Amino acid sequence: PRLKLIGTDIHNSLAITQAHQQGLERCLTGGQMHYSTEVEIVIRGNESKLFQWEVQPWYTDDGAAGGVIISSQPLGDRVSDRMSDRAGNHHSSEDLKHHLEEELLERQDLEDAFNQIGTALESASDAVCIVDFAGKPIYINSAFNDLFDYDLPTLQQSVNFRSLFVDSQIAAEIRNAVIQGNAWSGEIEMSDRHQQHIPIALRVNPVNRSTGEVIGTTYICTNMLDRKVAEEEINKSFAALGATLEATADSILVLDATSHIIICNQKFVDLLSIPDRIFTSHDDSHILQYVITRILSSSHFHNFGKDLNEDQNTFEIVELDDGRTLECYSQPQNSMHSSGGRVWSLRDITERLADESLVRASEERYRLQATMLETALNELKNAQSQLIQAEKMSGLGQLVAGIAHEINNPVNFIYGNLSYADTYTSELLNLVKLYSTHYPSPVEPIRQKLQEIDVDFIGDDFLKLISSIRVGAERIQGIVRSLNNFSRSDEAKFKLVDIHEGIDSTLMILQSRLKATATRPKILVNKNYGDLPEVECYAGQLNQVFMNLLTNAIDAIEEDALANGTWQMINNQPEWVRPDGKVSQISIQTAIQTNSQNDEFLMIKIADNAGGIPEELRNRLFDLFFTTKPVGKGTGLGLSIAYQIVTENHGGKLSFNSEIGNGSEFVIEIPLK
Repeated sequence: PRLKLIGTDIHNSLAITQAHQQGLERCLTGGQMHYSTEVEIVIRGNESKLFQWEVQPWYTDDGAAGGVIISSQPLGDRVSDRMSDRAGNHHSSEDLKHHLEEELLERQDLEDAFNQIGTALESASDAVCIVDFAGKPIYINSAFNDLFDYDLPTLQQSVNFRSLFVDSQIAAEIRNAVIQGNAWSGEIEMSDRHQQHIPIALRVNPVNRSTGEVIGTTYICTNMLDRKVAEEEINKSFAALGATLEATADSILVLDATSHIIICNQKFVDLLSIPDRIFTSHDDSHILQYVITRILSSSHFHNFGKDLNEDQNTFEIVELDDGRTLECYSQPQNSMHSSGGRVWSLRDITERLADESLVRASEERYRLQATMLETALNELKNAQSQLIQAEKMSGLGQLVAGIAHEINNPVNFIYGNLSYADTYTSELLNLVKLYSTHYPSPVEPIRQKLQEIDVDFIGDDFLKLISSIRVGAERIQGIVRSLNNFSRSDEAKFKLVDIHEGIDSTLMILQSRLKATATRPKILVNKNYGDLPEVECYAGQLNQVFMNLLTNAIDAIEEDALANGTWQMINNQPEWVRPDGKVSQISIQTAIQTNSQNDEFLMIKIADNAGGIPEELRNRLFDLFFTTKPVGKGTGLGLSIAYQIVTENHGGKLSFNSEIGNGSEFVIEIPLK
């Protein structure tokens, strides 16, 4: 059968070809375009038959001879053939030519099919090895060579493929499964050529004949080393997150979109007095059902926010069955523009409410002090709201600083090794060039490998790749510096700082909101920085002021852009078109100025070119909890807290100017002394 000839040496399969070896080799090397001969072949038993052979080469895509095609035509009685007419001979020649063309097409189809399979295997990122029934490797792809540092001849010299397994019992288990015609998969350790252990996700499948007989095995190996390293880094980040949650003053509960517990801190367990037998059961539904039984009244917490929209924040007072009262905040936990659950923050305010009740009783008894008590109560509420916001910002600052620190370590490791990678790459490429100079005619396997991998392209592109990695690492380092500068977790005291550095860090964090989106154009930032000395201030608090003012400016510009412009295709390019031609932009100006008493002060102006602030809203702009934004988007605390930071904490001024249609400008003035 012809299938038994595939993959064999033609000189061993058909001994008659040895007599015509020179003719075949001339066709293979391109020295001869056509070779014709008559051969006698034993076809069955001792019966022989005469055949006419027509030989011609076939070519690869680059024009080189890839092999030869032999067309074999049986010959009848040659004497009878000579007596046939010329037309008959001409017709036989045409049939032979047609048959040869069909053989060429069939050969080309078969070659294309094998090329497609080979290309797919060589393009795979997983390492693939195929072994015969005895366990001897008969094929490996380039990914296998890269992972285990074995080429096929070297691997075939070992006893069998099982020598790569660290655990011989697993190798035997896989062998038994394959012999029985079953597949096997799992995560194990394997060793490379240098006996280095590699974590591998292994998938093994038997290779069967059409009759079902097992004739070989396919091993598909996925390198799990990078995933293991990534898992370790993720575990470190989760540990830092867990420490932060335990350090916060509030009780925290995080649920996913299906109301399963993602995480909760110990303060939540203590606040709700969840018994150990329930909490250690790790049954989320059981734990949450117990929490529900403790709640007497709430708007959303009793059903864990199932009635809330994906973008809705909440604040409510929750009463428990033991008489305690809780403040309950919640906000969505969104990921990739889809809801990922909800974060709940609870605080016991029973004692605070009791104090407020005493205040109200005193107010009733002492009507003459009603005005003073009302003022004191308002100040207390103001302080409480600002304290809550300050604690949240403190927790956020610690979280940002912790994450920045965790990111900074691996990035510094990558960046620090890039110079070595660059040097090693240059040395290796120089060695390849030197080898090519002194050994211009390598052996055939090396020559084929050089043509396959294109060393010149790899040399040029790998240096560019190292450069791209360096640029990316430097970009990440810049982002980490901006996060650290903004959080200022170690700068709670008055100290000398660079104001421009704080503004730039805030702009870096807000960069995503300054870029163009599908609903608004890009926002330009014009910075006109003066020559400023280092200013003594609370750096973290001023960064919060910059964040609040810039966020409000971006919100105003987005609202104005949506109301007055649209994306349109102009010259096959999308452009934001506004009838008034206005370009969305924010202007930031800093300077040192002197007042009439010759006192120097720092002036910072942050202006937008949005629609401006209506006259009826200007007197209430710095009031606590006053906001013009829709529910869930604004809290009314941003400008109030900014005003307190500038005026009370720094002894400065915060004012604004606004013109309808031309935008608004906020002015910060802080004395240098």
